[in-house]
Amino acid sequence: MRKKIKNMLIIIIGVSLLASLLIFNLSLYKKPESLESVYDISLSVDYNNGTVKTRLNFTLDNGKTTALDALDEWCEIDYDDFGWGIIVREIDKVRGFWIYKINGLSPSVGASVYSLKDGDLIEWQHV
Repeated sequence: MRKKIKNMLIIIIGVSLLASLLIFNLSLYKKPESLESVYDISLSVDYNNGTVKTRLNFTLDNGKTTALDALDEWCEIDYDDFGWGIIVREIDKVRGFWIYKINGLSPSVGASVYSLKDGDLIEWQHV
């Protein structure tokens, strides 16, 4: 009986700590400000099957200037919105795990909140 109570207490404390951490992180989250327009943006999508789709020197405007907005401009996408972030599940009917880079580097934030700058190269790759 004591072992059962001890295990139950450990589970309750663990769940409470995890919930507190999640609530704390969500309270710190603030979407960065994005520009109204960005120019000279390029997009590359590598489907990892020998096909690479490229769009060069285009403009994003109306405040839709994130890495996800650039992808959505030129590709058919499907994604899951978890509230804390978006996970791209499918690009142009190619389903799987997708990663993105900006100017060759992996950002520390999701594509839906990464604010592009003039001249950025966005690369998406199916892995």
